[in-house]
Amino acid sequence: MKSRRATVELCRLLRDSGGTVVSGGVVSQVLSLSRQAVWKAVRDLEEEGFSVASVPQKGYILRELPVYDLAPSLIGSMISPDCPWGGEIHVFESVSSTQEAAKRIGRQGETDGIVVIAEEQTKGRGRRDRTWVSPRGAGLYFSVFFRPRMLPGRLQLVNLAAGLAVREAIRSVCGREVSLKWPNDLLFRGRKICGILSEASSDPERIRDCCTGIGINISLSREDLAGGGLENAASLGWETGPVHRGALCAAVIEKFYLLIAGLSGDGGESLLSRYREECSTIGKNVTVLTEEESFAGRASGIGENGELLVENGKGSRSFCAADVVHATPEGKGL
Repeated sequence: MKSRRATVELCRLLRDSGGTVVSGGVVSQVLSLSRQAVWKAVRDLEEEGFSVASVPQKGYILRELPVYDLAPSLIGSMISPDCPWGGEIHVFESVSSTQEAAKRIGRQGETDGIVVIAEEQTKGRGRRDRTWVSPRGAGLYFSVFFRPRMLPGRLQLVNLAAGLAVREAIRSVCGREVSLKWPNDLLFRGRKICGILSEASSDPERIRDCCTGIGINISLSREDLAGGGLENAASLGWETGPVHRGALCAAVIEKFYLLIAGLSGDGGESLLSRYREECSTIGKNVTVLTEEESFAGRASGIGENGELLVENGKGSRSFCAADVVHATPEGKGL
């Protein structure tokens, strides 16, 4: 399934009508579409699972929303019309990776903020090419393709923005607080529920495009996680009950866009200030693991490009890409 601007705007208009009839003339005028194009958009919404009634000589009325929580036009309509991202949303039953699909689709045109969602990923990836377990229907797996105005050396700020966006979206949609571990792991009661991966195509002077993939465990069972070697992971739905994945996805997209848009305004100053306040890693004793070494110390702050600053008796180090283990009172790592 795929949304487009016409179906998203029509869905938003019908939802905002509060169950009353919207005349065909008003729909045509507001959406700047011909009557035939409006009719086509209505048919497309019905294919997504919407129930839209056509009232002769009057117009259209929305009877029911789709049962399917990832109907793309429904997700798009939940995003503020002031947000340019999410006008084109693709939903697949199964893909190897939403990252690869989003990059392929995004680079075929000029649309910014294309979203690709999958019920299942057969080759989902995390940082450092780790596998992200993505069984059908058990999570929210999506990627956003966009073109940020920033230098290549500041790509880590995109990761920080994505982490903040997911944290705030979970709070607003699910009413739950999760902790943000550097750079962008989301933890619920010390267990990982979300992973984020940003990849960019760039030249020495600018980032040409960026693709950020987000995987949120929604209803994976403990058996699913243990079978994938993920005993320290958790699912959001264990505590919240059923989660409307479409509403959560829409909230993440809108909040993510606002944070990315803010980067061009102040160079990342407000993003970094907020991230430093919300990152649970700062102030903790940590062990930083890279491919070459491990470094233990106290996480003292976040640098101007999003790097983690760690200090111990031997001095201070900064890390742009690494795994971080939080020390705990029991001596176990998080």
